[in-house]
Amino acid sequence: MRGLGRIGVATVVLAACRDTVAHVTAPFPVSFVVANALEAPVTVAVDGVPSIILIGGRSGTLTVPSNARLTWTSAKPTDPDGQPIPDDIGEVRLPAPSAGVTMEIINVIDGQPYITASIVNRTRARVSIGVSSGAAVACAAVLPAASDSTLGFVRIGYYRLQAGTEVRAYRDPARCTGTYVPWPASRLAGYVAKSGLVTLSLDAPP
Repeated sequence: MRGLGRIGVATVVLAACRDTVAHVTAPFPVSFVVANALEAPVTVAVDGVPSIILIGGRSGTLTVPSNARLTWTSAKPTDPDGQPIPDDIGEVRLPAPSAGVTMEIINVIDGQPYITASIVNRTRARVSIGVSSGAAVACAAVLPAASDSTLGFVRIGYYRLQAGTEVRAYRDPARCTGTYVPWPASRLAGYVAKSGLVTLSLDAPP
């Protein structure tokens, strides 16, 4: 009788385990919208595979498995020589997908704001644009000089906006050294909401 009692308990436990397994939810398709509020195009990847590219201000619909891993990366602008301009945004994780929602990609990531600057040069001096964090300077771009018919122009990538952040126009046209004209964090804080865009003008050479 004792042996039969043990068999009965084992049978009940096994049945309970089978019932739990039967209620595990399998992945299912989820459709949602991704909207890009940044100035830069972004690529959204599903489980590491690029799925959709969205230019600034555009949105698109994705349908993915409910357990998919979603990430996005920003495209880097290029300088007048065609070289990619680096920035501080790497691969960013998106929340788990939910049906019918809109996931908006903006310039605030995990509470940290990022800014990008469109810079107009009204002078005849070709300068280099650096972004200072207060501790180090990242040489971000080359800003062409103005001509008789056009203004110089460049847009830099996205950089963290912190208390000591400055965008600088350096007299040295390539290496971000020497004297410079600064735009301090207080000026950069006036960025356009969600896109992080700041428009700057160099009106006198460094």
